[in-house]
Formats: sequence, structure tokens, C-alpha cells
Amino acid sequence: MRVFHRRKGSGQSSAPGAPSISDASPLLARANSGESYETSDEFLARVVLQADVAPAEEEAEEGNAAGAAEFDPAVGDTGTSRPDIAMLATFLLFIFPAIGGLLFGYDIGATSGALTGLKGVHAGVSWAGSNLTPLQTGLIASGSLYGALVGSAAVLLRGNAIGRRQELALAALLYIGGSVCTYFSNDFASLVLSRGLYGLGIGVAMHVAPIYIAETAPPSVRGALVGAKEAFIVAGILLGYSSSYLLSGVDAGWRIGYAVATPLAGILLAGVALWVPESPRYTLLTAEMDGADVNADARLTAAQDLAKLRGLKLHSGADANDPAWRALASEMRETEAGAQVARANTLSIGEFFSQVLRGEGADSSNGGANIRATRSALKIGLGLMLFQQITGQPSVLYYASDILSSAGFSGGGVAQLVAVGLGLFKLLATASSLPFIDSAGRRPLLLLGVGGLTGALVLLGFAAYSMSSGVTTLVGMPVAYASVGALLLYVASYQISFGPISWLIVGEVFPLASRNAALACATLTNFGSNAVVALVLPAVQSSLGESGTYFLFATFAVAAWLFIQSSVPETKGKTLEEIERELGGEGQ
Repeated sequence: MRVFHRRKGSGQSSAPGAPSISDASPLLARANSGESYETSDEFLARVVLQADVAPAEEEAEEGNAAGAAEFDPAVGDTGTSRPDIAMLATFLLFIFPAIGGLLFGYDIGATSGALTGLKGVHAGVSWAGSNLTPLQTGLIASGSLYGALVGSAAVLLRGNAIGRRQELALAALLYIGGSVCTYFSNDFASLVLSRGLYGLGIGVAMHVAPIYIAETAPPSVRGALVGAKEAFIVAGILLGYSSSYLLSGVDAGWRIGYAVATPLAGILLAGVALWVPESPRYTLLTAEMDGADVNADARLTAAQDLAKLRGLKLHSGADANDPAWRALASEMRETEAGAQVARANTLSIGEFFSQVLRGEGADSSNGGANIRATRSALKIGLGLMLFQQITGQPSVLYYASDILSSAGFSGGGVAQLVAVGLGLFKLLATASSLPFIDSAGRRPLLLLGVGGLTGALVLLGFAAYSMSSGVTTLVGMPVAYASVGALLLYVASYQISFGPISWLIVGEVFPLASRNAALACATLTNFGSNAVVALVLPAVQSSLGESGTYFLFATFAVAAWLFIQSSVPETKGKTLEEIERELGGEGQ
């Protein structure tokens, strides 16, 4: 539907320095013709793309800038604001990518119960039960992670070609296919392959979700939103634990547990189809060019999507002088400027590996800053993704029921019930950290949390050693309780550090020109190390013992703390373009 607006002002001039649109554009020609009415598209072209509401006088222009600065699209304006609409739009840009994370977490929780069920009397298949070997257990646990590896590699090659929105839809379809095929698996091979198909969806979703939220969220709430995505992962884990507990006495209950993901993935697919707009940054990055300028239709599409993301509705009463529209015009100018730099430095996959990973051209004046920024960001992102996995968290989650059973909570059903409580605690710990991500900052929370989980791993190691030695008490309490207390400390420490912040930082630090490939490398590192840890953990535990395994993880945690202290910058309150400039060494 086309909405017509009565124009306020002549619209004959543009603000100095405003981005240009082709004079041949019929849309702009009509918008500048002095007609009394204009369509919604013409309103956007005049107000957002040309920003002709800015007064010519410098003092008035500064006043407008100050007014725009006071407006935060995440919370609305203090005067004539639309807080409810803006909050709803901000929630919607977050919720559907977050469901992709929830489905990842659900797989972790459901797998914990499925492993217990497949090894028990209610497996429901002849090849499982007591016949299930440690290698088969490891392959079932890590099957989805191998699929995630393949999915991450696929988006490394083709992610920029399909776009953020279509990538979310692809993840939903893969989730649906994987969960349905897992339900109908009749042998070990088909189960592992079905887990791999579901894992393809994990790889795609965990690549695009942090990119989409980081590219579309207002800077003032970007940290909280990406951190809240981690809360959805944790909620998925809790949901998986809960379904495992409820199905623990059901024959082949693991089939139903995995099938629960199907309707959740359907919600994600419906959300993408009905609401999710394309990232304006992606639209401008990949737009066709009209000579030296971006195609006018692409600019208009990006402006429409940005207005939708900020909760600004085009209607007959829309006022070009509203601070909300001025703020949108300012944000659009910065987005276009960043996309222009990114287009000039966009690399093919071959160039990415030769120039970025090997450092070729980092000292050149042509694109050198972008290469330096990408190399610095890769060091940060890959390091965080690696340490997130090798400090033990995936092992604690995938084998939670077994670990709690060995800690003194005998009986698989009891252990799964305690795992549900652990998942709830994990969710509460995550939620408690969210208000501090954008206030205290990323670095302090990382350092505090990693220090805490290091101490927890040491305590877990001593608890495991005490139980194996027949010691019944540790730090003045039964060993089983000390072990669970250390486990809770570990979980809380992880959830204020690696949990929400690692994915946030990898969504922030990569330059737009190489964001798709660089973040794909980060997800490859994450899922690759996760898969290896899940696969080799039984063998490591057999070789080092449970206590030795915890001490090994503690050693890695010390290395992680030193890495964060020396290499990870603070990014709170900065736009993506500001972070890119700082990592590239500009202005230093």
C-alpha cells in the first residue's frame, strides 16, 4: 500500500555532505518537484537519503544534530517518542535469530538425555543399550557438531551470496529436516547422518545470528541483545534437559526429544517469511552500482528496512522534522559510508586467505587498514572461540547426566533432574549478566568470569580425586556436594564471560568487507574444537582420569585469561565502524 504525505517544506535543497542519489531517478525528481503530496518512498528519499530537513544555517544544523543524538531508537525519544513501537521492533529483530540459537542449545540438552537413554534399557533399538561403544557414544554426541563444521564451511564460501535473511531461512529448513530425519532413524548410521543434517542448521544459524543482530541492533543495546541470544541458547539447553527428564522412562524417548525441535524451527521459518527484513548493511554492501553511486532502488530498500528495524512507520502524519527521522537519516549516512569503504575492500575467498591469513598487503596504503583490522579481529575471534571450547564447557553440558551421576547422584533419572536444575541456574546466571555487558563492559566480565571458572575447575579436579581415593569430605562438606558447588561456580563464571561475550565480540570486531568469511572461520574454530573435545573426552577421561581432565581444562583456562588480558579490546558503546577503524590502526 502506498501512503501519501503532505509535504512540510519545499524540499528543494539537501543538507551539505548528504549522500547523493542519481539525478535520473524519477522518484527523487518527483520528491524535489515541489508537489504538495508525496508517496512513502518519496518521503524516505527526501528525508532519510537526502536529509533535506537539516537547516542551512550551521547553528541550526548543530541543534538538529544534538536533537538527533538524544534519540535512541532502542528506547525512543523523551518527547514525542514511540517507545512501544521501537521496543517491539528491537525485540523482533532479535527474537528470530535468537530462536536459531535456542535450537542449538536444545540439541545440547536433548543429546545429554539421549545418550543416557540410548545406553539404558529404554533405548528402543537393538543396536544400542549395552552394545553402545564409547566411540559410538562420541559420534552421536558430536554428529551435529560435524554437521555444523560443514555448515560453517559452506557459509564461508557462499554466505555473502545468499544474504542474512535467506541464511536464517536456510537454517530453519535444515533444522526441520534434521529433527524429522532423526526421529525416523532406524540404525546407528542413519542417526549419525541425521544428527549431521541438523548440525548443518546449527552451523548456518550460529554464523548468521550474531552477524544479523550486530548489524541491525542499535549500538546502545547491541551488547545486551547478542548476550540475550546466549540466554536463548541456555534456555534451549534447559528445555532439552527438561524433555530428557520427562522422557527418561519412555521407550525410545530420545526420538520424541529430538523431534520437539521441529515446531520451534517452524516458528523461525515463519518469522523470516513474515517479518525479518534484510540487513541494511548487507543490502548496501552487495548493491549494484549506477556508475560511481549505489543503485537508487537498493538505497531506498536499505532505508525502508532500517526504518522498519527502528520501529518507524510510514503514515500520512509522518513528520520529517521528528527527531526519530533525523536520527534515522544520520544512522543511514553512517551505514552508507561504512558500506562504501567495505565495497572498496571486499575480498574474494582466495584474496581473503592470501591477504588476510598470510598478511599480504597489510602495510599497503590501498586496503591495508582493512587487512590489519581483519587480522587483528581474527586473532581475537578465533582465540575466544577456541578457549570457549577447550576450557571444558561443552564437555560439562554434553555429559552433564554422567558427571552428576559420578558426583554421587545415583540413578540416571535423578541425575537428569539435577541437570534440569543446573540448566535453570545457568539461565538465571546468564540473565543476571545481561545488564552489565553494556555498562561494565566486555573485558572486565571476561576476566572475572574466566578467573572464576579456573578456580572451579581446580576444585572439581580435587573433588574427583577425592572420590576416586575414597575420601568422603572436601572443604568441610561431603565430596558430592562440594563437586556440585564447584560445578555451579563454573557455570556461573562461564555465563558472565565466555557464554554471552564471545559471540558478541566476534559479531562486533570483524570489518564489513570480510565479516562473512571471518565469522565463518570463527564458527569453524568453535564447532571444530567443540567436536574434537566431545569426541576425545571419553578417551581423555580414560587416560588421565576425571581429576586429570579437570586439571587439564584448568590449565587451558589460565592460558585463556592471559590471552584476554593481552589481546581482547573493549568494544562497549562503539559503532561497528568505530571498532573497525580502531583495529585497523586508523587515528592511532
